[in-house]
Amino acid sequence: MTETTSERDAYPDAIGFGFAEIATLASMRRGDAAVLSAEALRVAEYLGNTEVVSAGASSLVARGLATAEADGELSVAGPTAAVAAALSTATRRMEISLLTAEGGDSVIGIESQDIHLLFQPRAYLTWWAMAQRPGLSPAEANLLVIKEHLRINPKGGATLRRREEPTGQTLYVKQGQGSWTVGTSSPAQKDISESTGLDDAALLARIRSIRQD
Repeated sequence: MTETTSERDAYPDAIGFGFAEIATLASMRRGDAAVLSAEALRVAEYLGNTEVVSAGASSLVARGLATAEADGELSVAGPTAAVAAALSTATRRMEISLLTAEGGDSVIGIESQDIHLLFQPRAYLTWWAMAQRPGLSPAEANLLVIKEHLRINPKGGATLRRREEPTGQTLYVKQGQGSWTVGTSSPAQKDISESTGLDDAALLARIRSIRQD
């Protein structure tokens, strides 16, 4: 498979991909980064499955998101190439859990040096990939996701962790009285260290710390 990146700076607005398509795009440039991205998006077990990758390639071509070249190789360009490039070159994968009393949702940030994408899961291991809002730093984009969730679900909560962090350190966020209550923990800790009364700037600083910016 080959990857065309002449439009490397083209970011997708919001494109849905099935699990086989994600596995195919992650397989286009093999390496540790692609494996870690596939693990974050829950498709790592399919990377070596030729039937799944072939099905994903066929689906991408059928949807006009990729082209089958004369030599049988798969070629991608534009937004699809941006997704493939991010999966295979990412250096940071941020997992945001959005919690409510009824359950929760999640957002995965896949970040390479030049491409920052957000992935949101849907049914049957489908992922929606969307570009980070222009003009925001990755940390500010994480803050925006958390704030929007807690605006809609004021009694809910959110967690944020960097998947590459071996200690598993996690940031917990919930709303206070006109402020934010945050806590940090790791698997080695028995209790969550909690702070109250934080403003947006202080919460952003905590997010940057967890991100290791």
